[in-house]
Amino acid sequence: MTMRPASVFIMDVSNSSSVENGETLSNYIGQLESTVKKWYGNSGSIQVHHRAGDELIFLAEGYSTAFITAFYISRIWKFQQNAPYFGLSFGNIEKSIEAIEIEKWIHPIVKQARIANEHLKKQKDRESFFFLTDGRQPEHQILMNGMLSLQNVLITHQTDIQRLVCSLYLIYGKQKAVADILGRSAPTVYSHFKKGHSEQVLKSFQDIVSVLESLQRRNYADSENSVEVKIKDDIKSQLREVFSL
Repeated sequence: MTMRPASVFIMDVSNSSSVENGETLSNYIGQLESTVKKWYGNSGSIQVHHRAGDELIFLAEGYSTAFITAFYISRIWKFQQNAPYFGLSFGNIEKSIEAIEIEKWIHPIVKQARIANEHLKKQKDRESFFFLTDGRQPEHQILMNGMLSLQNVLITHQTDIQRLVCSLYLIYGKQKAVADILGRSAPTVYSHFKKGHSEQVLKSFQDIVSVLESLQRRNYADSENSVEVKIKDDIKSQLREVFSL
């Protein structure tokens, strides 16, 4: 039986019951579903579905794909008083992604993502992400969750401008490009970058992606994940709308 690397997240939204216009939030998540599909084009390598008002479920090829997608969603998310949180898991599946009916599919990695999501739902101060692996690498689960918890503390304390600068650095990777977009001097942008601990936030993201891809290469020697290039290109094409610039 041919096995395939895969990852899944189940996203919920904090304090969604307190939103004055819940329909606005639900419509936004519906638009987000379309956005994620656009990121991946017609590759057939993902399934994403908006359900139950404020829930989004995502399944994709690759151990790191769900985490990468969740991180980018968190960086472009518009409703900061109703932040998303993600229960994530990764492992190996028997079917191709396009052959799966995501609404009916029963598999251990979906159950693990659901458990992770429910864990976060009970937390007063929710981490943005929580990993529950397929059970074979518990030490990786502990280390990645610890790193993500620290990352969440840094993100939570970012001001609006520090958050924006961090997100633009993620997409462009260059101080001058971010300064030009914001119409501010390079030293001012760099100050926001440093005070918002953006270097640590982005490095922790890259380190976790590297660990997940390293784990995947142990089982799938020729695997490669180029999803970030597609996501960045799409965000760049509608930058001012995405970030309300």
